[in-house]
Amino acid sequence: MVGHTRGTTATRRIRRLKTPDAVTVAASEDGTPLRLRLRSGWQDVTLVRRPWRIAQHWWRGEPIRRDYYRVAPEDGPPLTVYHDLVSGKWFRQEY
Repeated sequence: MVGHTRGTTATRRIRRLKTPDAVTVAASEDGTPLRLRLRSGWQDVTLVRRPWRIAQHWWRGEPIRRDYYRVAPEDGPPLTVYHDLVSGKWFRQEY
């Protein structure tokens, strides 16, 4: 028995990510963020979740290699930052 066949199916909505903002990060030797420079100045990172790596388009001319971190600055809400391993720059990614 099939119920309500004319309704729409429940699918996940795809959200576009916001454009990342450059951020200054002081990191340890292994790349883990220790301090972030935000609008209010330098803040120590009090919590870092396990990082994850994105490596895409390596077969093209412009590969994407990033290490993402979910961090909590000492005086602010948690946020996501990533280290672009191709350019060496850090960015803040909002959803």
